Amino acid sequence: MKKIFISLLALGCLVACTPKKTAYEQYTELYENVVAQLENVEDRVVKDSIIEEFITQGYELLIANVEDETSDSIVVSHFYMLTPEQKAELFAAIPAERLETAVLQPIYEEYLVELKTSAGNPYIDIVSLKADGTALALSELVGKTEYVLVDFWASWCGPCRRLMPVLKELYTSYHPSGKLEILGVSCDQDEAAWLQAVEEDELPWLHIRDQRTEEYNPCDRYGISAIPTTILINREGVIVARNPSEAEIEEILIAE
Repeated sequence: MKKIFISLLALGCLVACTPKKTAYEQYTELYENVVAQLENVEDRVVKDSIIEEFITQGYELLIANVEDETSDSIVVSHFYMLTPEQKAELFAAIPAERLETAVLQPIYEEYLVELKTSAGNPYIDIVSLKADGTALALSELVGKTEYVLVDFWASWCGPCRRLMPVLKELYTSYHPSGKLEILGVSCDQDEAAWLQAVEEDELPWLHIRDQRTEEYNPCDRYGISAIPTTILINREGVIVARNPSEAEIEEILIAE
């Protein structure tokens, strides 16, 4: 009995003396586990499910360890995957002084821009060049149709390209009657890749590219932290939805 007691005591000391993993170490383990799982999966639905679970677990880890300063680097990595509601909860929980640090301030400012361009706010104008080199402003389109859908995308973005058939159906159904215009805003640095994607996917709507050389850049003006991102604007120039689903867009258009 004595030997057993000593063994248990030693085990308890070992557990107690083992340093707790930081939030960043726990997140790294989560990430490596997800990468390993995805390497053995081909099915897109299964992959999406694994990624969604990772997003949820990463968010829960952040909320549970918000006082751990090593979680700041997780915020930078995970921010782009979170819903608006999750972002709001997260930034409300992080101590205010940490939001002013070099690590978090850029992300927090991006979030504030995203808030300014969420549903219920007036749209912000953007201007960039079309393929022929002439400028096109969003303000030239707003008010000409019932709604304008601004689609931020890139040729190299798989989810963006998979969204195109959905947008084409909406455009075919609602553009002829004057209910919908679409403005594609490419985030491509490679102009040739952008134009090739437009041609390959046979995208019939208007297109401009964020040149990253304007006085202000379209993506910065709308706090674009992940693509695809879509912004739906009504005739009065009010943003009615940010990243609406196809069903939500149709519900809005049908209601007109």
